[in-house]
Amino acid sequence: MMEKMIKNLQKKSNKKGFTLVEIIVVLVILAILAAIAIPSVMGYVNDAKESKYIQEARSIYLVVQTEEARWRAENNKKSTDAVDASVYTNLGKDCTDPQGGIVKQKTDLTDVTITPPSGSTKYYTFTWTSDGSSITAHLTTNKDVKIIK
Repeated sequence: MMEKMIKNLQKKSNKKGFTLVEIIVVLVILAILAAIAIPSVMGYVNDAKESKYIQEARSIYLVVQTEEARWRAENNKKSTDAVDASVYTNLGKDCTDPQGGIVKQKTDLTDVTITPPSGSTKYYTFTWTSDGSSITAHLTTNKDVKIIK
């Protein structure tokens, strides 16, 4: 009879499954891995956003250069002459074509503030909205971009 009871107890203790200690160890290991992985993933996300902002600044710069060249051609100015401030304020607004009075839409830069180089500064300053936040960048005439905020 005693042998039968011991065998029954042994059968009950041989149940398959995980102990609480094993589960806790696995959770601790997963937490350590997550603590290592999350900051590196966030670094990649921030690098991607900065690259996006740099490309946006370069695109804005190309539009500005195009408008400056158009203004110089229309006003018979040299490439070294200063550009009138109206070039920057008119970006993104409707304008009247002098030939025929047709209204046309220029590039859509209505949410962009442009500060051209002047005096000792040798860079443009662009401020625009991207991903719901305000971005400010300095861009030199050789297209080097520095994101300020």
